[in-house]
Amino acid sequence: MAFRGSRALVALMALSGMWTTVPAQDVVPTPTTATALVPTIPAAPEASGTPIQPAPAVLPAGRPERTSGADPAVPLAHHAWPVRFSFPLPYGEPRFEAFLAAYRTPGGRKWLEAVYERSRPYASYVLGRLRFYGAPEELFFLPFIESEYSPKVVSRSGAVGLWQFMRNSVAGYDMRIDDWVDERRDFMKSTDAAIRKLLSNYARFGDWLLAVAAYNCGAGAMDRAIAAGGVRDYWALRDKGLLPPETASYIPKFLAVASLAMHGGRNGLTPSWTGMVDWVAIPLDRPVDIGLLATASGVPEDELRLGNPELRYGVTPPEGRYSLKVPVARESAVRAALASNDRLMNVYLHVVRTGDTVSAIARHYEVTVAMIAKMNPGLVPDRIRVGQVIAVPAFGEHAPYPGAHANDPVPAFDGTHVVKKGETIWSLSLVYGVQPETLAERNGLDMTSVLREGATLIVPILN
Repeated sequence: MAFRGSRALVALMALSGMWTTVPAQDVVPTPTTATALVPTIPAAPEASGTPIQPAPAVLPAGRPERTSGADPAVPLAHHAWPVRFSFPLPYGEPRFEAFLAAYRTPGGRKWLEAVYERSRPYASYVLGRLRFYGAPEELFFLPFIESEYSPKVVSRSGAVGLWQFMRNSVAGYDMRIDDWVDERRDFMKSTDAAIRKLLSNYARFGDWLLAVAAYNCGAGAMDRAIAAGGVRDYWALRDKGLLPPETASYIPKFLAVASLAMHGGRNGLTPSWTGMVDWVAIPLDRPVDIGLLATASGVPEDELRLGNPELRYGVTPPEGRYSLKVPVARESAVRAALASNDRLMNVYLHVVRTGDTVSAIARHYEVTVAMIAKMNPGLVPDRIRVGQVIAVPAFGEHAPYPGAHANDPVPAFDGTHVVKKGETIWSLSLVYGVQPETLAERNGLDMTSVLREGATLIVPILN
């Protein structure tokens, strides 16, 4: 893991709560405030082979220490985060206070500590992009309540990744979703997309609380609430009952998390001593199996998977249009392994059909069952099911596996059958000696279709 300079100090002290008194004019300000932010939304830079790092933090000189006899009238400068908040904190507001109380319980503190620890691999990038775009650093804590900083999380409504993007909300953000990747889980692309979306909301509504609330309920819903309420004030719209129930709690919850976690040591949180990671994106020109790359480079596979959670099968897309994220400290080893050119491979996706076995598929592609099992975590080779998708590694070019019954003659469907009570595609396929998917396809059905009693199907004529 890369662990360097002032960023490393920030990482070690982010929850420590160490502070010192300084004159008011020396207090480190936030990079921006809601009133000073220019609502211009820069495009995300192209991925390159150069390290992507945040701007260095500005820390007071000297070793931080706790001073005695501090004048309470003098502001405190925190060594990890700005002492001021870009967002006004609504002390006394009932829901905000209720969330504060919940997060201050032993269980609440452990939850904050656990999510903070989970954020460490991505913290350097997220903070760096917030500073690049000039956005409030409190937004670092939005994934606490969106995904608990887990890129694998899928909500009940289908939102995915650290920033919880829906499939229909990725247009314009260069996020790809296909059989090989779901880039809503890409911590780089999703972070840039989320910040740009939040800045777009701020440009639209002119208020950061409304911008963050609209991230939850949608800009259209916020437009309607403002039109109905006649004000651009989150708290007023909420009190008038014009916001969805989840959004009514979203801002108090977010502000409670940010206010406590941003200065965790002062709020009873145990410091995290896990360093942040600087990442580099390496463009690829061919598919790469993450497991094989780990073996060739000596980089732990878990580190490569941590940086590339968007890969569905642990292999990069076959056409090579992908940038692999690796820790800066591992860059030279990975580049050397890629340059060796001795791990080229192809990967095929096979949809299981009746009669298929993993051993037969492995023989066709000239690989072992163990290699297929490694690429498909959780796969039980002797318990595959019809319709299951299996990623198959292969060296060299192969035609798709034709299936166990590819050479069987397909009978003519010249007869008819009137469905009786209890009959299914599966039971009728046995009666007429055809594959169930063939019978279903010839009748415009699928494998899970429920047959209606009295319906007429076309079937082969039995001899």
